[in-house]
Amino acid sequence: MAVLCLTLFTAFTLSAAEPKITVSGTVTLQSDGEPLTGVSVRLKGTSQGVATDIDGNYSLPASKGDVLIFSYIGCATLELEVTGPTLNVELKDDIQKLDDVVVVGYGTMKRSDITGSVVSVSEKDIKKTIVTSVDQALQGRAAGVQVTQNSGAPGGGISVAIRGTNSLNGNEPLYVIDGIAVEGQTNGNTSALSSINPSDIVSLEVLKDASATAIYGSRASNGVVLITTKRGSVGKTKISYEGYYASQRIPKFLDSMNLREYAKLYNERADILGWGKREEFADPSVLGDGTNWQKEIFQNAGMHSHQLSVSGGNDATQFLISGGYTDQDGIAVGSAFERFTARINVDTKVAKWLKVGAQSSLSTSKRTNTIDDYNVIETALRQLPEVPAKNPDGSWGYQEDNTLGTYYTNPLADALTRENYWKGLQAVV
Repeated sequence: MAVLCLTLFTAFTLSAAEPKITVSGTVTLQSDGEPLTGVSVRLKGTSQGVATDIDGNYSLPASKGDVLIFSYIGCATLELEVTGPTLNVELKDDIQKLDDVVVVGYGTMKRSDITGSVVSVSEKDIKKTIVTSVDQALQGRAAGVQVTQNSGAPGGGISVAIRGTNSLNGNEPLYVIDGIAVEGQTNGNTSALSSINPSDIVSLEVLKDASATAIYGSRASNGVVLITTKRGSVGKTKISYEGYYASQRIPKFLDSMNLREYAKLYNERADILGWGKREEFADPSVLGDGTNWQKEIFQNAGMHSHQLSVSGGNDATQFLISGGYTDQDGIAVGSAFERFTARINVDTKVAKWLKVGAQSSLSTSKRTNTIDDYNVIETALRQLPEVPAKNPDGSWGYQEDNTLGTYYTNPLADALTRENYWKGLQAVV
């Protein structure tokens, strides 16, 4: 009985199946009626498909009720049901995809016209984390862009390489800020872009391919980073403020000997060599911890940033005026970064066919760094725990000559008493 039912079901299924037919037709563009070459015609739910020939014709086997998918670059994808052997199709232009505007070196272009590789970082992406310089905003946000921090000090130098090492004379890309080219080479441990306020930026566009050299010449051999700043808009005058406060601290101290452990090691050395014993180290258990030099030179440091802007305008003229202040203390004493910025952007529509823009910016910054140049951190790891950071009378503690034959300076005194700073002033009119 079961065999009989299965046989009847199979027969019913075969009798219900539609016979295969050959479906053919012509695919044209709706706007002008021109035939389209290379249109993909695929049977939905399968990998079976063909492409139209030079005259826009196609032909493939299908059954009535099947669905054909027609797709072509720049046109909206269309799905049609097979009702007979002939199926002519008109495809519509997909204006939305073709008219996406992308900022490039010489202004803006439609995405459909771009042949090079472009990576974009938006204002929203920049504000997700706290950054003090433009190049930090690219770190981890642009594929093929390698950002390396050369110094841990605030405002320190940062190197940017697009698609690896490209030149023997430096790998920094060319930065173009609102059409003005700025060389990105760092000066020692100082970033060339630390004077720019990231809060002024609307977007970052990275041109990675060699096509960028056609715009900016040999300066763009390492790539180009296009920076677009905020501008005014039509509407009532708006006053906006944004700011933040952050606290910085070192996540972990390196393990080092305290005074008791150092005294024990010193005694073991004296026993092996047979000389150099010190009376004050006779019983290490009565000694204290001594000086932890890492705790002396590292601190919990604050940083804060403030941005105030006024913008507005009418159909003829739009303006934006902004001012910013950033102050960052380093977690290592003797390091800090301070920056003042001001920017004015004005756009005026002189005639229906003519629009004129003007911009001016001023930035002053100061970077203090006595850490990198005097090996303060290395000295703090090597200095003996028996040396006090400061003596009871307030003077700096210094290491006395000892049998170890090594002498190190006071790293805290090196960081706080030596003066080493860099000042920068940048004006664009």
